[in-house]
Amino acid sequence: MLTDDLRYSIKRLKQLDKIELAEHDAELKIKNDKEFSILVNEYALSLKKVSLASTELEFFVTNEMIKLMSEVTDNLRNIITSGVVDEDELNVTKRKITRKVTPGLTKEWKEFYEKKVTGVNGKLSTIGSLVSDKDKISSMRMNIFNGSDWATLLMKDNGVNTRIELLKNCIVEVDEIEESLDLSDEIKDFVISVTSGKAKVIDINDSILEWIKKENLEGKFVIKFRG
Repeated sequence: MLTDDLRYSIKRLKQLDKIELAEHDAELKIKNDKEFSILVNEYALSLKKVSLASTELEFFVTNEMIKLMSEVTDNLRNIITSGVVDEDELNVTKRKITRKVTPGLTKEWKEFYEKKVTGVNGKLSTIGSLVSDKDKISSMRMNIFNGSDWATLLMKDNGVNTRIELLKNCIVEVDEIEESLDLSDEIKDFVISVTSGKAKVIDINDSILEWIKKENLEGKFVIKFRG
């Protein structure tokens, strides 16, 4: 009787071990499937940003980044073997994305953005004081600033356009406004001097005076003594 009881207990323990192992495996599978899904979705967003920025602003990643992203794409395909997520491959790919791809894209975008908007901000400073709709100028400045953050480039601040598209629109619009003002180089230089606080009375000649009167800008310029 005692032997039978022991055999039954051992058999029962083995059954419980199998049940516990199966439950653990099921929980692990759910966890890995979820992490894999999140990883794929986040990576897909990065690819979308690269594609949209390339189309709208001619942003092109380096050859090194292309190679790295190609490797990650292959890694993502290899994560699922026999219909099951390979946990080790998942972790390796996740580290590659978080430690190399994302920081790399952030750095490359920052360098591209700074070169792209330097001239735009300069133009906006020049024409901003000449445009009557100050709210529009403020909105353009904000859209240009918002385009600096790689992580949030797909946000839609106006509910319609991504920050990439809003940045592109601002760049185009600044050029259109500048063209509509039809400023000569001499007047542009004068406005830049005024905007930066470096203009002097001796900078004002007949052509600049004529332009100021023509555009009804007499009240826009303030004379002050330099301290």
